[in-house]
Amino acid sequence: MIKIENQNNTGTNKSMWFEKWFSDKLYLDLYQHRDEEDARWIINLLQRSIAVKTNASVLDIACGSGRHSIELARRGFDVTGFDLSEFLINEARKNLKNSGEKNMKVKFLIRDMRDFNFRNTFDIAVNIFTSFGYFDNDKENFSVIENVSRSLKKGGYFVFDFLNKHFLEKNLKPLSRNKIGNATVIQKRKLENGFVRKKIIITRNNSTKQFEEVLKLYSLQDFNKAFTLSGLKTEKIFGDYFGNKYSRTQSGRLIIIARKIK
Repeated sequence: MIKIENQNNTGTNKSMWFEKWFSDKLYLDLYQHRDEEDARWIINLLQRSIAVKTNASVLDIACGSGRHSIELARRGFDVTGFDLSEFLINEARKNLKNSGEKNMKVKFLIRDMRDFNFRNTFDIAVNIFTSFGYFDNDKENFSVIENVSRSLKKGGYFVFDFLNKHFLEKNLKPLSRNKIGNATVIQKRKLENGFVRKKIIITRNNSTKQFEEVLKLYSLQDFNKAFTLSGLKTEKIFGDYFGNKYSRTQSGRLIIIARKIK
C-alpha cells in the first residue's frame, strides 16, 4: 500500500507507475548493484565539494531504502529521509536497525516529493540516483525543486544527481536480458516525446510480472533555469560520482551542486 500525503492536490488519484514498482521487492533486486559502496562515492563527492560541518542537517528526498541517508548519518550528519513508498521506508528503517550502529541521527518519513516544505530547516538537501522526472508535466516535476528551496536555509546546498539526457539519447540500449538469482529480467527501453520509457519483465518460477519506469528528460540548461526561478544558483557540475568534469556527450550522469541565494 502507498500512503500519499498530498495537501495541495498536486497530483491525481490515478495509480502511477512508481506506486506499483517502488512497492515491490523486485525493484530492490534489480538495482542491488547500486549498493553501499556506490553511496559512499557520491557522499565522498559531496564532502569534497561543499564546506559544511559534519553535524549539518540533511534532507534526503526520495530516499528509497535509505542507503544514502544511512551513509550520511554514519558520517555524523543529522539526516531526515523521505519517500512516497511505504514499502521502501520500511526497508530503510530495517536497514538502519540491521546496521547495528548506534547513536546515528537519522529518521525516515513518508512524504510526496511534490508536497513538502520544511521551512528553511536544512543545511543540505540531496536528490540522488535519478529520483526525479517521474511525473507527466514540468510543473509537477519542477515543484520538487521549489520545495527544496523552501526547505533549505539561506546559503544551504542542493546536491542533485540525474542522468545526462544527451548521453542517454545517443547511447540508449533498447533491449537487455539478465539473471537475478533465479529470475530472468528483460528490459525494453525507448525514447518517446521527451521521455525515456522502460518496460521491465521479470519471470521467476513460471510466473511473470511486468513493471514500467517513465522519466521526463531534462538538460543542464533546463535545470539551471528551474534552479534560478527557485532561488538556487548552480555552483559545480560533475559527470560522475568520482568528480570528473561534466561532458555533454561523454558523461553518463549530470551531478549539480547548487546553493540557495535568497
